[in-house]
Formats: sequence, structure tokens, C-alpha cells
Amino acid sequence: MQTRTGTITDAAVVIIGAGLAGLAAAATAARAGARVIILDESVPGGRARTDVREGFRFNQGPHALYRGGPGRRVLRRLGVRAGGHPPQLRGARAFAAGQTRAFPLAHVIAAVAPLAVAGARGHAGQSASEWIASLRLSDDDASYLAAFIRNTSYAAALDRMPAGLAISQLRAALRGVDYLDGGWAQLTSGLLSCAHAAGAQVRPHVRAERVESANGAWEVHADGEVIPAAAVVVAAGRPTATRRLLATDPGWGDLGPEVTAACLDLGLRRPGPPARYTLGIDEPLYLSVHCPPGDLAPAGCELVHLMRYGARDPAADQAQLWHLAAAAGISRDDVVVERFLPRMVVVSCLPSPQRGLANRVPVTVPGAPGLFLAGDWVGPRGWLADGSLASGEQAGLLAVRAAQARSRVYQVTA
Repeated sequence: MQTRTGTITDAAVVIIGAGLAGLAAAATAARAGARVIILDESVPGGRARTDVREGFRFNQGPHALYRGGPGRRVLRRLGVRAGGHPPQLRGARAFAAGQTRAFPLAHVIAAVAPLAVAGARGHAGQSASEWIASLRLSDDDASYLAAFIRNTSYAAALDRMPAGLAISQLRAALRGVDYLDGGWAQLTSGLLSCAHAAGAQVRPHVRAERVESANGAWEVHADGEVIPAAAVVVAAGRPTATRRLLATDPGWGDLGPEVTAACLDLGLRRPGPPARYTLGIDEPLYLSVHCPPGDLAPAGCELVHLMRYGARDPAADQAQLWHLAAAAGISRDDVVVERFLPRMVVVSCLPSPQRGLANRVPVTVPGAPGLFLAGDWVGPRGWLADGSLASGEQAGLLAVRAAQARSRVYQVTA
């Protein structure tokens, strides 16, 4: 047995997971002066990675970054560029009873704007469905509003969704979104560059096995190695993956179901559907041409994303998405490359109306000073990527403070 001794400032801030949350935590901590080690059992990017096929850049299903959301503010503070273009909404279509028709987008936005501006206060404990019913809209307007909420939240279970979440996403959508040029690899590469420039070390293909308290500090056990840590940020993805790493059950209880989607991604050899944007009314469906406007395909080609909010049977979902594509004017003969994701996890947990965003799992772990969490299910701010980036930044800042506060000697026995 050997005992290794040093000051806690010799130990690193260890980040477990290199998705958006982990990379935001790493870049934040490294820029604040910490020695940062990032561990990931795969390669950086997580659900924000971009795959290139036949020159087409496919995100993991349709992605859009909110212009006025907390995630964009985190990126600006880190100096990470997020360049892109807004979707082409002119001539938007509604899909109902198997057919497309004009979507009264201007009418819906005019109706939604005052509701969103009014804010989410006063709706605690209320579901999105209950909130819509309380507005006493016409049946058509209620259906359009529900479709818009599904589109802005990427979730179909409006009877389970907190009204406050629905309202905050509507408000964010009114500020606009961007389809990112080059895909979301733009964000992951930008965050990685930021972390690297500040001295962070990235170690891909290293699987963290557990995190243990050790003499006032932490030890991360990974692939047979013990890494001493002044502070640890667990950004391992879903709650089940995080629980596996912790020494004791955090007692979170039921955090809510995963939000899933079935996605059909099509690379077209020539200009695609005349309607660039279509929302399902009687079914939770979506179609949008992401390139153009985004720079995601070879010259003269287009990239179209289709999605069913809430994955079911893969065969049925794929057939339904192809029916939507055909109704929008897409022929299979025009397809250069096709990818179907039968069950993409959009968000790790959908909180109940009673819990809401404000009562999600906190970034800090009670009774475990120096141990922090980050992810799309952590912290009171943001939904989708906004939640990942916001919790990652907060965890990174807290990890640096915890490391700086621990200046005494640690001992590691091996």
C-alpha cells in the first residue's frame, strides 16, 4: 500500500461527461483557473454531436438554438460563437386528417404573444393542457396553440407538462431560434476549444465507474485508475447514469418520464417541399427544411428533418413520418441519404406540474460538498440545451469555488 500526499490545489476539477453540460462546466471552470480533466466514455458531443453522411450534416434529430435563452448567454460569456439562420416560416402548413393546409402562423403568434408576455406566475401546479383549457379559445385556436407548444418544447404530453414550462418556451420562441451552420458540432467544438485554450485535458473513451469521498476531497475511479479531485461535476447524461456513479442513493424519487421523439432525417438531391415548415395538428408531428437556411448540405441540396413528438412503435412512426413527407411534396426518388432514429431521448425527464422547473434536482448534492451535477434535468433554469448549458455553467463555477476553498493536505492510499 502506498500513500500519496499533496495539496488539494494539486488535484483537478474532474468533469464526468462531455456533452453540452459537461463541456460548459469544463470551459467555465478552466477559464476560472482550475486544472480540469474531462472524462467521457465515448467521444465529446453526446446528443449535441453532428454526423456527416454524403456531405449532409445530421444533428441528432432536429435542433434549434433559442436566441434569447440562458444557453445563448452562457455561450456568449465563454466566447463561443453560435452562428446560424432562422427557419423559413413563410407559407407554413398545418397537417391534419392526413392532408396539409395553410397554418395561420401570424394569427397564432398574435394570440400567443400576450399570453407569453404575461409570464408563468399564477400557474404553479397547472398542466399545459389545463392552462390551454382555461383560456377558453376556439377549438381551432386551442389546437394550434397545442401544436405550437409541442414544437417549442419538443414534448407531446401536455397533460403532464407544467404550464410554466409551456409558457416559458413560447416566450423564448417569440425571440427566435437559429438552425446552426455546420450543425451542433459548432457548439461542441467551440466549447472544447475554449476548454483546451484554458488548459483543460480531455480524455475520451474513459469510463467513470464511481465517485467516492476521500479525506475531505474526492476520488474518481475510472478504468482501474483513481483520479484525485478537488471537486467533481457529474454530467453523465440521464439520472440513471448519474445515480450509478454516486456512493449513496440521492433520494430523488420520481423525476418524471423521458421525453422522446422518433426522427426521420432526409438529405435531398434538389430543392424539396415548397412548404418549408409544417406542424401536425391532430397528431404530434413536425417537418422543417433546415438547409437552407442553415449550412448543412452540399450545394444545391437540402436537408429536411421530420419528427414525431413521443416515440411509439418504430415501424408505425417511420411510416407516419414518410406519410407527412409525401404530403409535403417529398419523393423518395429525391432522397440521397436517409436516417431514422426510432427513439431519441430529447430531455431526460419531464417534471410534473407540481414540481415544475423550479423544483428540479439542484446542481449541488446535499451532504456532499464539492460534488455537483449538470444536465438537461438539473437546476431551475432552461429547457432542452438551455438547461444543459445553464446547469453546466453553474456547476463549473461552484466546482472552482469548492476547489479553491480546499487548500489543506489530502492523502490518497493506493
